[in-house]
Amino acid sequence: MKQKLLAWVLAVCTALTLVLPAAAATTRFSDVSDPTVRQSAEVLRLMGVLDGYADGTFRPDTVLTRAQFCKMAVYAMNGSSELGRYRTVTVFPDVKPSYWAASYINMAAKGKGIISGYPDGNFYPERTVTVGHAVTMLLRMLGYKDEDIGGVWPDSYMAVAATIGLTEGVSTNGSAGLSRGQAARLFRNLLETEGAQGGTLYALSEETDLVSVDGGAGTMKTSDGKVYTMVHAAGETTLTGTRGRVVLTEDGKALTFLPNSGGSSGTTSAAVIVGADGSAAGLGSLAGNSNYTIYKNGSPATIGDLRKYDVAVYSPGTNAIRVSDTRLTVYYENCAPSPSAPTTITALGHTFNVLPTAVESLSKYKPGDVLTLLLTVDGQVAAAVDPNTNSARGNAIGVVWDGTVYLVCGGSTIELTGVAGAAEHNGQAVRINASQQNKVTLSDQQNALSGDLVVSTRKMGSRPLADNVLIFDGGKTIGINQLTQDQIPDSQILYARANWAGEVDLIVLDRAVDWIVGRVFIESKEVPVYDDEGNLTGSEWQDSLGVEYGNGSENRVGPFGARFGFKQGDFVSAKLNSKGTGFVSMTKLTALQNVPNTAWVGNSAITYGGRTYTFDPNTVLCYNSDGRRWITLDEAKAYADTVTLHVKDGVVCVVEVGG
Repeated sequence: MKQKLLAWVLAVCTALTLVLPAAAATTRFSDVSDPTVRQSAEVLRLMGVLDGYADGTFRPDTVLTRAQFCKMAVYAMNGSSELGRYRTVTVFPDVKPSYWAASYINMAAKGKGIISGYPDGNFYPERTVTVGHAVTMLLRMLGYKDEDIGGVWPDSYMAVAATIGLTEGVSTNGSAGLSRGQAARLFRNLLETEGAQGGTLYALSEETDLVSVDGGAGTMKTSDGKVYTMVHAAGETTLTGTRGRVVLTEDGKALTFLPNSGGSSGTTSAAVIVGADGSAAGLGSLAGNSNYTIYKNGSPATIGDLRKYDVAVYSPGTNAIRVSDTRLTVYYENCAPSPSAPTTITALGHTFNVLPTAVESLSKYKPGDVLTLLLTVDGQVAAAVDPNTNSARGNAIGVVWDGTVYLVCGGSTIELTGVAGAAEHNGQAVRINASQQNKVTLSDQQNALSGDLVVSTRKMGSRPLADNVLIFDGGKTIGINQLTQDQIPDSQILYARANWAGEVDLIVLDRAVDWIVGRVFIESKEVPVYDDEGNLTGSEWQDSLGVEYGNGSENRVGPFGARFGFKQGDFVSAKLNSKGTGFVSMTKLTALQNVPNTAWVGNSAITYGGRTYTFDPNTVLCYNSDGRRWITLDEAKAYADTVTLHVKDGVVCVVEVGG
């Protein structure tokens, strides 16, 4: 009878809200099934020691090199801030300063004394690191001296490591290559193991539950009411809700969170798809109680803040419902093991983990279809819906940097690499849509909000910042406490977004790209045209747009693909990406026509229409439209009785004569 009643309840919940009962804990990585490795990898991700790959995998069986392990060890010692002093040092003759891991290896050898190289004086960075090598380095980190251990290497080191618990769960074959999964377990053990002089490598807090990790503020909150500043700002984590201890640096910052050994992960793999605006249907069944708290995109929320097609999961340790409203419209590239029962789906070149909740809805589609994925706070697929459904249309926003698209998802980010055309949008906030094979639409988003960002008041203009505001600066997310100035002007904010509560939950700073001012030129060239299957079908003429700001080819930028709708001869202010390989935005300058020469005031101002405009006589551009050439300011004043001024924000950028 009880079984029938339970089956009936689950059937009703599934029909109403696409909810499945709690199963195994969620995983950030699609190829990790071992719960200990999964947790250990997440501990190290928060710590900055290692991360997964762009396709969503962790590759736990991949064997590490000596150089890779050195880098991990340096981050485990919280030594990344000291790397600068070791970049030009040569400790080993086979590790030149130009080698990618030179600073890590040099620091590990000279700065921390945990490696010594081979008898011939070389380090051999590309050789496989063995379990014995790794254990030796970690024992030295714990204060064990070679002379105290003695015996035959690596057997004596392996014996000591086993005695103190350092190698628990790791192969005791010291000559075997060390895999990424084993390294994750070793480093997690390192945080719990007592050193030679007693005590752990880092101080550990009292036992507590992890309530949240706030990527915007760069903080970690625990159930005992404490808020810690994190050494490495990170977004949503699968450790939320677990019981354990905060790993603390000497200055009291949180290096990572260390869940109790054998503890379950915090967020269940059950998910509820909200069926109507303001509906709590299914949430009680998900949580098993009615006293839960709600976080939406990482910020506190209420049932009234929920919208149809939002995705909710549950964190038992903190009794919290965690909600994401990210909907990503994609071209269905691949799946595994089958379209009828997928556990992963590939889209935008990224492999997404599929929750049991999503199997029924995904089974209606197959590779080659276009669909909208409903994503959880940690980027897993909770359901799939028709992209033409009005209230379920894609809303995914990302930030592009160095060819990588950082998809904003539920208060954290997912890295999408290899997205076609991403480089053209470098430094931009974009809306993401992939409705065709090998064709991704990235639409630059213009800032609809205005106002300066003030750190001390946590406001942008008159709007408050969301608790979990994500801030992008120079291609990385930072906590608001990492900003070095209290007030950032509106002109340095490329994009900001308000959430359902009117709070700013996403800010993209604009301080890492360059501006130029000049005159638009357009060139046409013949380019090949291919069909959806990659077959050449012909050619077409394509316009490319550039900006010139002086005589000579060295005084022009571009041409690049024309996307801005400007015409030949327009005077503009254009923003270049960080590599100078394209424009990320362009604005036409305001033209003031027929300004008489009598309006000039000295050498740095001009008064017209009751307003004074300033300019720098040494840098202001002057253009003769009759001769189609750039001239000097003195030549411009002498050429005609009136000029056209092209201004931006009250500053004269270009003086034009003729035409």
